[in-house]
Amino acid sequence: MVATQRQTWQCAAIDHGVAVFPDGRVGPCCQIAADYLKPAAVIPDPDRFGDLRTEHAPSACEKCVRNEHDGVASYRQFFNSRKTGRTRNIAFVDIRNTNQCNLKCRYCGPHFSNQWAIELKQTSPLREASLEPWHDHLLTRDLQVLYFTGGEPMISGHHWQVLQKLVDGNISKNVSLMYSTNLTQLRYKQLDIFHIWNQFQSVNIMASIDAIGNVFDNIRSGARWANVDQNIQLVLAQSSKGGIKLSLSCVLSILNIWHLEELIKYCQDLGLDIDFILLDGPDYLALDVIPDQLQSPALAVLERCQRSYPHAVLEQARQRIENNQNQVLFKQCLSHVLLLDHIREEQLFRYLPFRDLAQALITSNHEYE
Repeated sequence: MVATQRQTWQCAAIDHGVAVFPDGRVGPCCQIAADYLKPAAVIPDPDRFGDLRTEHAPSACEKCVRNEHDGVASYRQFFNSRKTGRTRNIAFVDIRNTNQCNLKCRYCGPHFSNQWAIELKQTSPLREASLEPWHDHLLTRDLQVLYFTGGEPMISGHHWQVLQKLVDGNISKNVSLMYSTNLTQLRYKQLDIFHIWNQFQSVNIMASIDAIGNVFDNIRSGARWANVDQNIQLVLAQSSKGGIKLSLSCVLSILNIWHLEELIKYCQDLGLDIDFILLDGPDYLALDVIPDQLQSPALAVLERCQRSYPHAVLEQARQRIENNQNQVLFKQCLSHVLLLDHIREEQLFRYLPFRDLAQALITSNHEYE
């Protein structure tokens, strides 16, 4: 008799989740390792991700393992908190099937922004995997949570098509929507998003905002803080009626850590929650690139932020800054900032405490000193 493999690693997304990426490949969620992704043709197969049912955590699930170890809420914990039943119906759908975007965020790239691809003069800047062949498997009465990101979902015609399909099918009232959006757009042609959102069970909006004012404008290239601030006020006005929740999702990097206090104060003044994400790539913009000479001021900012807004990820950020093992990449960080400032006629370098150190690193003539 062949012994069956004992399963102790439990994640509801293995049986009930599908995340669709711009290249058409799929995984159980957006946190899965990229080298695990499979062709979309596996969607109808109820055992599509069965190889993740293992005794120990699969290597593809490292992000959730790391977060849970550090006391940070993981996607696995979110999925496991939902009631799914014993069948392997698809209950969680994550749609990130296009790189169509209206911004060129500093740490993004052509895979998730066609504006980046256009700037890099790629021959096929827009990537979009059609989901229509799989709508009958994904958009069913079993659906509980529908997560949109991109690209930028609010400018994607497919996003609006999917919402209308769920409304027309009398499914929307049982579906919770989740968004990762830059919040630059709230309308599509003549369509008003609030009218459509009111026909769903709930809406959870995570606005991708890493700073405020001029710093925001220079990190989220193509956006304007005045416009986004206005949209935040509009969403908050709607959320007061119930059913809609707005929070901020802040990516922590070497570009914005210096201005984190201003963002936290802005959120506290409006009663907004913030979720923090540590930037892993590009590696030359991560927190562990902060050199020894800038380590103390970065840690001082972080300490004040932790006092005013305690959060487990801020503790992770402190550890990365202290263990600045990649500070050798700081020159590459400088090159990236200055090059994009030049190409885009922006001024991010002006808002970063890099000038004195950059001058010493670049202009020193060590041969004759």
